[in-house]
Order: sequence, then structure tokens, then C-alpha cells
Amino acid sequence: MMTALKIEEHKKGFLRYLRRNRIRVEHRYCDAATLKCVTYEHYRGKVNWTSIDRFVKAQRNRVLCAPDMEIATNSGYKRFISSELSRRMCENAALYLLRSVATLKMKVVLVDEDGDRAGLCEYLSQYCDPIYVLSKETDIYAAQAESLLNEKGAALRLCGDKSCLHDADLIIAPGRLEEALPCPSDALILTGEAPAVPQNAVTIYEYFFDLPSKFREICPDFLDEMYFASALYAMAGARELGSEVFTRCGDGTTIHTRGSLVGALKNRLLSRINS
Repeated sequence: MMTALKIEEHKKGFLRYLRRNRIRVEHRYCDAATLKCVTYEHYRGKVNWTSIDRFVKAQRNRVLCAPDMEIATNSGYKRFISSELSRRMCENAALYLLRSVATLKMKVVLVDEDGDRAGLCEYLSQYCDPIYVLSKETDIYAAQAESLLNEKGAALRLCGDKSCLHDADLIIAPGRLEEALPCPSDALILTGEAPAVPQNAVTIYEYFFDLPSKFREICPDFLDEMYFASALYAMAGARELGSEVFTRCGDGTTIHTRGSLVGALKNRLLSRINS
């Protein structure tokens, strides 16, 4: 069950003094996803979170709402946020780019401090050899290196420090970057969350795709489709969304298409070869 909350504040008109706040509830369904849409019509006074609570109940700490909706600090409510789908989209974007420039030699570094993305190396090995990995989880990646060598004849080089980033072409960091990476300014960084600090290179962390029509039909108009998709993926079992590949992506300032991102990466690789 997912719960979406919208608070409609009516400030104009004399009749608002004669009306009482009210709540509308609607249920929407798609496959295994169940969405409860709660709309609180607010005419005067403070928002009565206790009244809303009767309909939201256990969903109060992961409610779907617009980012600018004001939530009282003592209400117990928390806006749902998940980077699970975005991290998967980061991986899909990396594999798409590698397929698109497969004929060009490039250095790819996977940044995975906690060893959560070791399984990605099996797919990366189809397009780059060796694979460079920056991680503190030496045991996990030692086993992964042995498996790749035995099963695919591919090499995995585990890096003990960030020096492996100095000449990287593509950096894949599905997790949140907490510090600046020492990489070339013309490198490309793909990550699953907005970095905590500015990076030295173009850093993609926003991914957009066309939400399947069956899910778009139940998406409330006050929610961003990609935000809704993240909830479907994390809470409603819509795991098929994890196979989507971006049609557009962003770095917080500029929106890139698949073609423009592939073109920029190709230009970097070709300029290096020709220099």
C-alpha cells in the first residue's frame, strides 16, 4: 500500500469562513500496486494532522507528497524518499554507454565503498577489461575477481586508493559521493544520488524515462512521475521498472539526451587517441 497526500489550502473568498476542512480519499490500482490518494481541503486554521492520520495511519513515515508541501515537525509525518531506483538507473546508464562506445578503449572505474554492487562487474566485464574497482571491501571483490577470471577470463583490479581515478574516462558510483573525486575534468561520472559536494567533472545523477502508461494512469497530478516511479519500485514491487534505460538525464543544471551523452564520451575517447 502506498499513500499519497495533498493539502489544498483555500485562502480566498468569504465562504471559506463558513466551510469546514474536509478529507477526500480515493483508491487506485495497477497490478500489485495499491495507491491511496488522500486530499485534505484546508479552509481556515491550522492543518489538523490528527484528522489526516485517521486515513494515512502506518504510512505517515513514508507518505508520497510534493517536495514543497509543508509538514509540521511534530506531526510524525515524513516524505517518502528512495534512491533505490535511481541507483539501478545509474547502472543501466553505464551499461548503455559502454555498449554504445564498445569499439573504443576506455578506463572504467567502479566506486563501491561498501561492496553492494559487486554483481555489476559481471556485466561490466562484457565491455571493459580490466575493470577497476575502488572499494574497502577487499574480501568481497577478491572473490569477485577470482570468479570473473575463472568464468570469463576477465580481470578485475581492486584499487587501494583514489589514484586509479586520475586517468579514468567513466566513473560509476551508484552510491552517494561524500567527497570530490580526483578525476580529469573531462571524465564522466554516473551516480545514483546528488553528490554531497561538487565534483570536478560532469556528474549525472538525474534519470528520466517514459513511465509505462498503466502506471502513468494512476499517478496523481501533484507528483513527479520519476518520484512516483521510485515509490512503485521500492514499495509496490514494480521491479520491471529496474530494466528501464534513461531517455534523458541531468546533472542538476543541464539535461542530456542519450545521444548527447554518448557523443560527449566518444569525443573524449577519440581526442585522447588522436593526441
